[in-house]
Amino acid sequence: MMTGWVSQTGWAGWTVMAVCMLVFWAAVIYLMAALFRTDRAGDSARPTDSDPLRMLESRFARGDIDADEFVARRQLLAQTFETADGDVRKGHVRE
Repeated sequence: MMTGWVSQTGWAGWTVMAVCMLVFWAAVIYLMAALFRTDRAGDSARPTDSDPLRMLESRFARGDIDADEFVARRQLLAQTFETADGDVRKGHVRE
């Protein structure tokens, strides 16, 4: 009879099977989370926002540029510039 082996495994066999099942599902969940993860290490180094002022502020905060260069570029951005969607923005600088 084919079902006779079930009663012969004992508690150790059931424990091993349960642990293996937990390890399997933990691996599946980990791989799915790694696949759909959005906070990748390479993406955190560059700003995700396309606003030039925010990019300038983040470069200044990281220490890539000094205060004089920050002020000069901020004044340049305060002048009229065209955004990516075609809108012309004048003097749009946060204080």
